[in-house]
Amino acid sequence: MKTITISAVPGYTEWRTAARECLAAGLAPENIVWQTGESLQDDLFGHQPAVLQTKQELLQQHKIPSSALAIFEVALCHSDTTRFSLCYRILWRLIFENRNLFKLKTDADVLRINALVKAVKRDTYKMSAYLRFREVSHEGEEYFIAWYEPEHYSLERKLGFFQDRFKNMRWSILTPYRAAHWDKSKLVLENNPDPSIYPNTDRIEKYWLTYYANIFNPARVKKNAMLSSMPKKYWKNMPETVLIEDMLKNSEARARQMIIKSNSGS
Repeated sequence: MKTITISAVPGYTEWRTAARECLAAGLAPENIVWQTGESLQDDLFGHQPAVLQTKQELLQQHKIPSSALAIFEVALCHSDTTRFSLCYRILWRLIFENRNLFKLKTDADVLRINALVKAVKRDTYKMSAYLRFREVSHEGEEYFIAWYEPEHYSLERKLGFFQDRFKNMRWSILTPYRAAHWDKSKLVLENNPDPSIYPNTDRIEKYWLTYYANIFNPARVKKNAMLSSMPKKYWKNMPETVLIEDMLKNSEARARQMIIKSNSGS
């Protein structure tokens, strides 16, 4: 039994190197324990089948499809600690069992990795929707800082968006596992950033809250739909959410006032 520790986060590059070495050595998935710094794979003391004959020659004949690597790269951004073993098992099956494995939509492994990919993509999208910058002064210049708590390791997947959208701003995005710092020309990543540098408020936030309150339409409130698209777990890092509870509480009364005002003016 071979134990492989992935120390990086999300860990794709490290996993890919280790996976190639294991494939070249003919190590079947059940002969490997993948672990991270957080937890061990559940089958650490599982059965140990006989060592398989080396498959290096067969491996050399089968190049890993780039489409599969793209799927693995996204799936390995998931926070599930079994993601490394799942991806290696699928990789092994692609090479030695069925090159068209991903076309088997009812296969248990395919269903599982597709679920991981979907969750990561959804988490990546939410970063652009729910992340909020606050302004500070740094070295006499405007600087913008955001604190965001993704469900998965999705920060790096969204950095291109923020570089393009805010290329002329100096900013930092902090997450519990990594920070990204942009100085208008280069991007620097930092592990385990200090969240205390995120300011409690900034000079423009009150204007944003006023704007948000003014555009709120009580006649179109669908609370369940709103909570579905913007779950409460994101609220603590979004300044406008301090207004939501009161606006929802008073929405029916405000809607009635709008109707009365509209009818009286007709």
